[in-house]
Amino acid sequence: MRLSAIFPFLSTLKTYSPRDFRADITAALTVTPMAVPQAMAYAIIAGVHPQYGIYACMLPVVMAALWGSSRFMAAGPTNAISMVLFSTMATISVGGTLIINMPEEIRMTYIFGLALFCGLIQVGMGLARLGDLANFISHSVMVAFTTGAALLIGMGQLKTVFGIPGPKKAGFFHQMFDVLHGLPQLNEWCVGLAALTIVLALGLKRISRRFPSSLAALALVTAVSWYLEADKHGVPLVGAIPSVIPPLSMPPAFDLAAVRDLFMPALALALLGTVESLAIGKQLASVKNDNFDGSQELIGQGLGNMAAGITSGIPGCGSFTRSALMVTSGGRTRMGTVFSGLLALPMLFALAPFIAWLPLPALGGILLIIAAQMIDIEAIRLCLVATRIDRLVLSLTFASTLIFDLEKAIFIGVLLSLVLFIYKTAHPRVRRLRPNDPLLREAPADRPDGIAVYVVEGTLFFGAIHELERQLYEEDDEPTRLVVLHLTRVFWLDASGAYALSQFVERCYARSIPVILVVGSRSVNRILQRTGILDYLSNGFVAETINEGLRQAAQLLSRITCRDGLCTYPVPGIAPLAETAAATYAGALPENAAGKDADEDDTPPLLEATEAGAAASTAPTQIDQLPLDMDHHDDEEHGEAGETDGTDATGLESRTDCDGNAHTASSASAASASGPRCEDSAPAGKAVPLPDDAPQGSILIVGPRPPAEFPGVDDLQGPPMPEDERKAP
Repeated sequence: MRLSAIFPFLSTLKTYSPRDFRADITAALTVTPMAVPQAMAYAIIAGVHPQYGIYACMLPVVMAALWGSSRFMAAGPTNAISMVLFSTMATISVGGTLIINMPEEIRMTYIFGLALFCGLIQVGMGLARLGDLANFISHSVMVAFTTGAALLIGMGQLKTVFGIPGPKKAGFFHQMFDVLHGLPQLNEWCVGLAALTIVLALGLKRISRRFPSSLAALALVTAVSWYLEADKHGVPLVGAIPSVIPPLSMPPAFDLAAVRDLFMPALALALLGTVESLAIGKQLASVKNDNFDGSQELIGQGLGNMAAGITSGIPGCGSFTRSALMVTSGGRTRMGTVFSGLLALPMLFALAPFIAWLPLPALGGILLIIAAQMIDIEAIRLCLVATRIDRLVLSLTFASTLIFDLEKAIFIGVLLSLVLFIYKTAHPRVRRLRPNDPLLREAPADRPDGIAVYVVEGTLFFGAIHELERQLYEEDDEPTRLVVLHLTRVFWLDASGAYALSQFVERCYARSIPVILVVGSRSVNRILQRTGILDYLSNGFVAETINEGLRQAAQLLSRITCRDGLCTYPVPGIAPLAETAAATYAGALPENAAGKDADEDDTPPLLEATEAGAAASTAPTQIDQLPLDMDHHDDEEHGEAGETDGTDATGLESRTDCDGNAHTASSASAASASGPRCEDSAPAGKAVPLPDDAPQGSILIVGPRPPAEFPGVDDLQGPPMPEDERKAP
């Protein structure tokens, strides 16, 4: 194993240049002034002292940057993670006491334990190469969860902004009731300072996106609060920071019950942090055209949370705002985020005296801005107008964030995502291509009528085949003479799909509708070969591209001529998978094809020519049908005077009815023919008769039987078709 696989930052240091250092340190000086006040605000959301948020901006950020995959990812406390953390503390009780009501020293040990457990889970997921896990989480779920968390953050800060005394409660409706109930106790000083913070932050933001507007607004409001002695008017302050250097904090040895209580919240935090971090990392990689390893990023995020658990920090994940600022500020490597984490310590030294005078309503005003920015109206609109499933998932997830605990809402969202994924997989898209479809842009313009082109997208199994048959048999505007089945966009095909496909092709040929498969995927082609489907398809019925398949279809149908407005369908006995003993007349298998065992009829019931070729040329004729073998279409091969087996000079196939009268073959009306069959089945090697009352032009098609081991036709027994008979008529 290469050393860079264990220490991914070594590859960065090998090529690190002074130019990179200047760009990274400049970006770090821009990001850190934004990260520190954000971390303080997120600590307030989590219900802990702001100092623990600042601690999470130091070593955890450095660890995540060094061992992560993205060179721009800025980790640390985030709004959603902090909201879930507060919900966890407000719902888990130890010894009958909620963790949020415990003394701060004890409460923080549980938070540090949560951070450590969360990090261990993420590292384990990364080592297990589960970096693509975020792909299974629906976009609608994330939009709904983010919107619900924004409302929870906003509602949770209203008590602080309004100066309403009393402990915080978890749950949107509990918080709303407390706010409404406490409005008579509203503190005008708190409202004024919060409003001033919001106005300053939004106004200063107009100067530049890189300008630390939040930090500047907090500094100005702190100065105003100190000058006016706002604390004497009931305005709560942050208070002094006990220690500037993050103290080491090892979680105590939890008993089994405590570990069980903390595991599910830690798993919820890990899943939420995973989804957010991987989504941000992929977006940054696409913007900068970088390679992104989701599993490696999980290892970095996990190590960062483990570092938070032992350095008195709260858990976090990748932050989009700080990561985007790192990009726009000119950062070049992962060292920019490392410098940002290192600069947080001297900034804390410099700001510690001022942080003690920082009014909490000012931080509440910053959080209201953050909550408003979390609500993406355009993303919500997109989910609402997309599909009914997206609307349902959005509504259920959003409602769960407001009604249940956030960690439960996360699991509900993940469950809905999995259900949605299974639903989409179980309902592959099957559509018929119209003449103006982009896929038919380069198709032959003079292709015959009656060619139905179907595209299957997704997983090919019984659900897709049933939908395909429904469209083929119920929704056609014109009679279908041939089906081109486009399987290039099928990304998964298993045994059930291969069996369903073989059944579909057999049923099509039972209706005298040949099928051409377009198979462009190597994996699908390989499975079709393994299951034996391609072995029983002649060369003219398998194509690699849709244009090739359409050319083959046009060539096939162009060799079938019509009279009196009636058209034939190709005789299945010469086509792939139509080598089943299929009777198109009366829609049933003839007795000599399906009713006997192999030992009773060892010879496949092949159609033979009668000696009535001349009579056939003068019999009532509706259809001329040429042989359908794609490889044998020269006139010389069929004789110059109609001296071929069962075919006269015009290409008419002759059959003998029950009375010995000659009839010409017309498979066009065979599929729709009705009436009794002849009482006596034609033995092998004899001509197959037609009943007297059969409609004019009907034929009884009996082809060679398939081998018994062919998928899906176990009920049809008989010896395999010889190789020479399978490839040529």
